[in-house]
Amino acid sequence: MTDTRPKPLTEAEAEALMEAASRALALPIPEPCRAGTIANIVAASNAAAFVMSFPLDDADEAAPVFRA
Repeated sequence: MTDTRPKPLTEAEAEALMEAASRALALPIPEPCRAGTIANIVAASNAAAFVMSFPLDDADEAAPVFRA
């Protein structure tokens, strides 16, 4: 069986994404902000991978209201 779960971005991948987005948007990222920007991209990627790894069946539907 093939593992199809999404993988979080590595720091190198996050840096490449930051560079590409910076160029595409013509939005320079100052050197003091680069490490924090990369860390935030990695953190968002980890959260997204966690959420996307939850198994859902085709019949599963979102709950209309969350109740604790």
